[in-house]
Amino acid sequence: MPGEEKSELLERLPLLLGRLIDGGFSNDAFCGMKVHVGENGNTTFVPADFACVGVRFLKEAGARPFLFETNTLYYGQRGNTVDHLNLAAKHGFSLEKVGAPFLIADGMRGESSARIPVKGKHIREAQIASLVPNIPCIVGLSHFKGHMLSGFGATIKNFSMGCAARGGKLQIHSLSKPWIDVERCTSCGECQIRCPSDAIETKGEDFVIVRAKCTGCAGCIGVCTAKAVRIKWNEASESASQKMAEYALAALSGKEAFYVNFLINITKECDCLGEEMEPIHEDVGILASRDPVAVDQACLDMVEEEIGSAHKEVDPEIQLAHGERIGLGKRDYELEEL
Repeated sequence: MPGEEKSELLERLPLLLGRLIDGGFSNDAFCGMKVHVGENGNTTFVPADFACVGVRFLKEAGARPFLFETNTLYYGQRGNTVDHLNLAAKHGFSLEKVGAPFLIADGMRGESSARIPVKGKHIREAQIASLVPNIPCIVGLSHFKGHMLSGFGATIKNFSMGCAARGGKLQIHSLSKPWIDVERCTSCGECQIRCPSDAIETKGEDFVIVRAKCTGCAGCIGVCTAKAVRIKWNEASESASQKMAEYALAALSGKEAFYVNFLINITKECDCLGEEMEPIHEDVGILASRDPVAVDQACLDMVEEEIGSAHKEVDPEIQLAHGERIGLGKRDYELEEL
């Protein structure tokens, strides 16, 4: 993104936030800003400069802002709090630069969760990061881009996968319980010690996960330094997309929330890929709304041809249609240019 265009968007962000958050905050309310700091090696995530502008606006509006994110299900630099915080600082999401602390919402290894009831087609109880239910107000800074599982990812993804604890991410992505690859396992026994449901037992010299006891919390994945705990990424695109909408509904339940989507550096794949990617569409700008479904729908409509051809086997409309069906938001919208 050329510097001049970025500068213009940075100037416009407070205008958008001002239209969304009319009247400011009272009593120094805590306000969490949901961000994605990008995987190590990725360069197309939403730059920390926008979080800095957002934090400054929230402070001037009377809030006490902070940034937050959750650890990943897969093994990587965002899979635990220490490495995640180091990567966030490397990518500019530090207290010194942004002016607000960056918090990991689901514990050291993604194990800290709150169970939120949902009347969904697939989900009856969502495993949401434990900090999230305690945040009264949320501002989402979401990057609109392609996604191999749901066609695209933006606000709904940011508040579903992005607010789920590790067990919730497993629930979205997989139809089965974790299993231990005995060839990789070092027999350290850490997973057995940490398992809250005593589902890991020894069979001869090997450690095995007893499926009947396993609750799917996925904590064993977080503690295994040998990367021996494996899962099957076997959930179908349609079901996973619908689960995303249901998880977003759980995460946002009872909150005052504002959604900002960035249509910049629009890539074929998600920012979770640790590699540089070429944009598939020119930069469009920033869209903002109080409706998570409407803002995602508007973004998709603007770049539908490119997103639709990026993953031809995936229908990007599924998460939107299901989100409207369960009461997450409305697909109808009116655009107002600032």
